[in-house]
Amino acid sequence: MSGKSQLIENDHAMSTLDFGTMEFMKWLMEVETGSKECLIIVKDFFENKYVILFDKNISSSVIVCYRESMPWCITCDTDDCGHVGFAICLKQHYDRNDQIIC
Repeated sequence: MSGKSQLIENDHAMSTLDFGTMEFMKWLMEVETGSKECLIIVKDFFENKYVILFDKNISSSVIVCYRESMPWCITCDTDDCGHVGFAICLKQHYDRNDQIIC
């Protein structure tokens, strides 16, 4: 496959940045309400270095690292999967609130 790993195919839940953004919104609501509907769990966040997520859809941890301030999903080997979209939103949330809730 060109551009993306076989892990992230078009029918995969985290195949686009937009899916990651939508999952981040679900995660925010989950933090507030305590529901368990989100496909992503934040395991660790180290500002401007990496974020470790758990993707329930693939039952695996996912690492998104920052290369020269640009996010890169090591697991998917791309910069435009849903994990990256989630990580971008998470960083913006952290920057605005100066703290993270896991």
